[in-house]
Amino acid sequence: MVESLANLFFERAGGCTLDVRVSPLAFRRRRPLREQIIPTLSPGKRIRTLYIKHNWAKIQEIVGRWADALSSLQVLDLNPDEPSLPSQSTIFVGGALKDLKLFGLAVPGLDYIRAPNLTVFRLYDNFQTPCSATRLFDFLEVAPTLEEISICVDSTMVDDFSPPNRTITLPHARFILLSMQRSPQLASHLVCPSSTDTHLVDMFPDSPTDGIFPSSLHQLLGQYSVGMIDRVIMRVSDRDGHKDCSLQLRTPSDTRFRITCSTAYLPETFPEDLDPEWTFSVLLDKTVSTLSSLPLGNVTALSIDIEPSPSDSTADSTEIVRRFAEVFEKCPKLHEMVLEHYHPRCLSVLSRDRTPPIQVLIIKHLEDKSMEEVSWEEFAEGVAEVARIRHSRGVPLKRVEVIVTSEENRRIERLESWVQEVKYRVEPSQKSGRDLWS
Repeated sequence: MVESLANLFFERAGGCTLDVRVSPLAFRRRRPLREQIIPTLSPGKRIRTLYIKHNWAKIQEIVGRWADALSSLQVLDLNPDEPSLPSQSTIFVGGALKDLKLFGLAVPGLDYIRAPNLTVFRLYDNFQTPCSATRLFDFLEVAPTLEEISICVDSTMVDDFSPPNRTITLPHARFILLSMQRSPQLASHLVCPSSTDTHLVDMFPDSPTDGIFPSSLHQLLGQYSVGMIDRVIMRVSDRDGHKDCSLQLRTPSDTRFRITCSTAYLPETFPEDLDPEWTFSVLLDKTVSTLSSLPLGNVTALSIDIEPSPSDSTADSTEIVRRFAEVFEKCPKLHEMVLEHYHPRCLSVLSRDRTPPIQVLIIKHLEDKSMEEVSWEEFAEGVAEVARIRHSRGVPLKRVEVIVTSEENRRIERLESWVQEVKYRVEPSQKSGRDLWS
């Protein structure tokens, strides 16, 4: 808006609270770009949400000019549009602010923002500016009421991103998302006794020998006052060159943890990022070893989503079966199993003598031509054989749910005679067993 129209709008708003979005440029057809005029608010106006996309100097100027109108501000979204450093003036936004979202030059900008009653804090550093864990901790210390925290910054440009030698207690935090290269190390210094959903992303390790998951994962989970784990989702994939592995854990207190590692982008986009050392066998070994190091004695539900690349010669089905067995033996109370992106031979692990007395088996038959094709006949034979063997040993399956991607798949013959309840349902192939507890 031009200044006169903007002032008219603010006058007609009366005593209403305002949602204001400030753009740095006004696009006018056949006219050069120019800075948008920022009107001066008359006394008594109140802004509820404020989004500003401008350089840091203009952001601080606007906030300073509208200071009287920000006493009721609840949501502040700052998005610097150019990599200019903040000036030394502090941004005071009032005690009513509950939600702060900060893009670009995020960490340096924290030095100049004071919002003591925040409940939601989202931090994104998209200019890859050198970060400082100390600055992050300083800000968290002056915002003790935080309930939701999302921090996604690039810490790869700094040689030392080690957290300060202190811990921060966030007594009200319910959700925390850390997406950065050294997020597990940072998270181990955050104490969140009330956290119910934590997502840690450890991106792009330097080499397989460095480990995918943090070595102190067990201690990290204990730091969050986590009880015994009762549900686990394990996912390992190196398909299409995008290699990742993740563990999703849930406890009886409904606390959830998601720890994910990605090692490469799609090859057609970033071919130089592909590391030949990151093979399927490495991903599987690191994931299973990490999972086996955790307390799994009370796990009742386990979902396994394995998706190797057809061209990866290290995706040996015999080795997959052996590593699966290691996990099963540590879960004596396992009640429900979900399998997806399996190899037919992997079903044989459910017939072993030391396999827990699983009562519910949910398995998905995929028809994905980009993977090694699994025929319906081979799939059906494998499921039926597992049911028969378990029935003959006196530990029968109570329920088997078969998820297919086509109506053309017929029922598995004789399965009903060995299982108390059998269900079939058709589901689009993009859905996954990883949604077990969603």
